[in-house]
Amino acid sequence: MSQQERYGERDLTYSKWHRPPNLPDDISYIDIDSCEYCDRCKEPLALVELAQDVGQPFKPTTVTVNLARKADLPAWLVLYTKSDKGDQIVSMRVKQMYPSQTIFVKAIPQQWKNRLIRLHREHKCMDRKTK
Repeated sequence: MSQQERYGERDLTYSKWHRPPNLPDDISYIDIDSCEYCDRCKEPLALVELAQDVGQPFKPTTVTVNLARKADLPAWLVLYTKSDKGDQIVSMRVKQMYPSQTIFVKAIPQQWKNRLIRLHREHKCMDRKTK
């Protein structure tokens, strides 16, 4: 993963192109928000659907969950709240979506960070040469 954000904002050019009138309304896609992967062997470890938390009770995750099931990967939904300046995440609501579904759990960024580190550390890397 690139260690620096390259552009600072999301480019919507493809998203706009992939909509009517350019493509029929039934030609659907979603962007994949996050795929955690092993930096050594490049194996995917988990899928994460992300959204800013504006108090919504849910966010559709059907396609992400279907991908996770097919790939046999855990999947989470993470709703995050930004600071007043908008430059930091101050809180999160995290919900596991696959292999089992949980309720939202309130978290601070450090808790989610610890969960991601544990996910990576528990991975049995396929690249035996680097161990």
